[in-house]
Amino acid sequence: MRQSSIFLIFITSLILMNESVYAGAWTQKRGGGYYKIGVRVIRADRFYEPDGNKITIPTLGDYTTSFYGEYGLYDWLTVVANVPFFKRITLNEQVGRPSGFVYFEGDSKSGFGDSDIGVRVGLLRSGKSVLSTEALFGLPIGDDSQTNGLLTGDGEFNQLLKLQFGYSFYPKPIYFTSEVGFNNRTGGYSDEFHYAAEIGYTFKNNIFVIFRIRGVESLKNGDGAVVGGMAGLFANNQSYLSYGPEINYTINNTFGISAGIEGATRGENVLSAPAFLFGFFVKK
Repeated sequence: MRQSSIFLIFITSLILMNESVYAGAWTQKRGGGYYKIGVRVIRADRFYEPDGNKITIPTLGDYTTSFYGEYGLYDWLTVVANVPFFKRITLNEQVGRPSGFVYFEGDSKSGFGDSDIGVRVGLLRSGKSVLSTEALFGLPIGDDSQTNGLLTGDGEFNQLLKLQFGYSFYPKPIYFTSEVGFNNRTGGYSDEFHYAAEIGYTFKNNIFVIFRIRGVESLKNGDGAVVGGMAGLFANNQSYLSYGPEINYTINNTFGISAGIEGATRGENVLSAPAFLFGFFVKK
């Protein structure tokens, strides 16, 4: 089993998502792992402009299926990979009323998305607290040149460095974890400050409820001519504060399913619509 897990992580590192995934401060035990196939669905007809105002846009759909994995090389070192192996972007047809004239026939794009590969390193463990650092490298595998801006990637190689803190309230089934990070972006995109926090509670040993808050603040130090894709798809100068719950149900201590929803309280250059999350995971 251990050799097959190493092989899985190796293949993942060759494929490799540039979408943020918040995984917490704890490292996996040596030979241990967590693997998840997740689906993220957004359909939006509103958009946050650069000044934060909302405007109406043609309905855009973003359907992403991803693989997320963690594997413990050592108790203090975990390999992390996030691979959106299938993204489908759709833009609705635009028809005039009452004339019925078709202004835009609609469009779609499918393919791989930008991917992340990296490591989480345990720095300090004291009592119920842990302190870690994580480095993620974004690989520009997705398409950044689709005619109507339906991009599955941004074409730039970024490096995200994070500092993470976690605290367990054991024997109470509660934990808290948080992080701050700096995302160095290339290709004319602005650098970013990242932050996140989550709290989790376990009911009856197999129902796990999480509430997350995530934020990104653009430093707006990039090339003003670099815009990005349609309606916030890998747009430059994105900022937002999002939040939402997730419920995980473990079937037999190894397999489980999850569902969640994520909304935003504010944004700049991003879609204005909830994201619905579904997943199937395996713990080792």
